[in-house]
Amino acid sequence: MKTDDELIDAYKQGEETAFAELVERHISAVYTFAYRMVGKKEEAEDVAQETFIKFWKSIGRFRKGMRMRTWLLSIARNTAIDYLRKRRSLSFSEMGTHDDADAFEHSLPDPAPSAESVFGLGEDTHRLEAALMKLPLIYREIVLFHYREGLTLEETAQTLKIPLNTAKSRDRRALIALRKLLATQ
Repeated sequence: MKTDDELIDAYKQGEETAFAELVERHISAVYTFAYRMVGKKEEAEDVAQETFIKFWKSIGRFRKGMRMRTWLLSIARNTAIDYLRKRRSLSFSEMGTHDDADAFEHSLPDPAPSAESVFGLGEDTHRLEAALMKLPLIYREIVLFHYREGLTLEETAQTLKIPLNTAKSRDRRALIALRKLLATQ
């Protein structure tokens, strides 16, 4: 099995299947991260697709020795933030009242895998997922990178382009906020 660096070299030398293998290797992590950032299946699919398009366009800037997963998640994070900004500016006024919008949204089936199957956390998974989605984005992304994706706080800080102490502070605040949210559920 080739390393990510070897696959990138092979792709740069004209081996088209090498890029497909990179996508296949990392698509699950990118999609899962995107889903947890945006909270909707369709948008997560769009974020994942856009992430790999951006990766393809910038593959020449990838430096050997970098962790591919960290780099891709950084691209996914920025893409997800762009989607969240766009979503915030959308108006649902054409759907009627807020009650109508809620009814429409709740009538859509949720094709995403259950949280239990993804994390194996049992009954508390739904509470944790709900609490996570209530966190402000700056705390949610720390939790996702550090605890869900397994990045160190140093890698998380590098990915988010923030100082390590800021990452540590946000991590601590995120955990405090999660505890409070879970205690009130």
